[in-house]
Amino acid sequence: MISIATGFLMNHDLFLKFIYAIFIGVFGAVLLVMFFAGLMTIRTIERLLPYIIGFNAALTGYNLISKIREHLKYKRIWSVISGIIMVSAVVLILNIAFYHFINGYIVDIIGFLILVLIGGVFGWLGSILAIKSMDATITK
Repeated sequence: MISIATGFLMNHDLFLKFIYAIFIGVFGAVLLVMFFAGLMTIRTIERLLPYIIGFNAALTGYNLISKIREHLKYKRIWSVISGIIMVSAVVLILNIAFYHFINGYIVDIIGFLILVLIGGVFGWLGSILAIKSMDATITK
């Protein structure tokens, strides 16, 4: 597995596509939460955060598979990893932003672990959706 990761990181084009897929998910989640922050209370945003994270993690997994396609050997595992990285980046950005806005954090450690689980599962589901939609043998 380490040789696969090393080979993946050495290929500059694949690495940029991996980062791009994560960036799209992070940007979408942060943009959506900041938009909702102007319209809703913090408690409502906290309740909506798992849904926002789940949707954007699935988007990240789907984008990863659609961009890289046949270049990855373990597509679903890389999609889970991309979902977890996306959640970590979103929580970091949101906690920094909300600390400056309300002098408090929006996600604690238990919430972070739950969001990581949601991000990994939905990243995996997004990859399954991408693989099924690109498979030519499935009848439509």
